[in-house]
Amino acid sequence: MHKIFKDPGRDFFGAALMTVLILAGYLKWVPSPLAEGMLLCAAVIGIFPLIKNAFFDCIMNRKVNIELFVGLALLTGLCFGKFLEVSLISLFILLGSFFRLNFSWRNE
Repeated sequence: MHKIFKDPGRDFFGAALMTVLILAGYLKWVPSPLAEGMLLCAAVIGIFPLIKNAFFDCIMNRKVNIELFVGLALLTGLCFGKFLEVSLISLFILLGSFFRLNFSWRNE
């Protein structure tokens, strides 16, 4: 995810904000509809960099990559109301990007 926009400070802030939103939503620190909204916001914060960078990478390389399909799968999960699961997965993907882990199966 750091291939195009290289700013790990922004990703660290996003991961910290997502963690707070997920904890507040999961532990029901606020009323139920607002808790689901916090989980939805955390998921959107995590999915946005993934989709944005995958889209630009597809345009620049002129081929579809797996990150785009992962982002679309996470968006589909949001459509089905799986806010907690999608927000946790997107948090893990964002943390993996922050720590420069390579989750791809291809050799580069």
